[in-house]
Amino acid sequence: MSELKIVEADNLMTPQQAADYLGIKLSTIYSMCVKRQIPFVKVGRLNRFQMSEINKWIDEHVQRGLGQ
Repeated sequence: MSELKIVEADNLMTPQQAADYLGIKLSTIYSMCVKRQIPFVKVGRLNRFQMSEINKWIDEHVQRGLGQ
């Protein structure tokens, strides 16, 4: 895995940066994009990710335990 670079919230991350940020494989990022499971923007033919949208997506997908 490559070194995670600091990305400001308004900047766009590459798929590799998003994968590193989430701690998942690059192939998983691409698969999630194809299935529209993760928010991304198209820049030409390239997929890019806003950190603020990824963080919001994480918050929306938190699994709560019983009694919480």
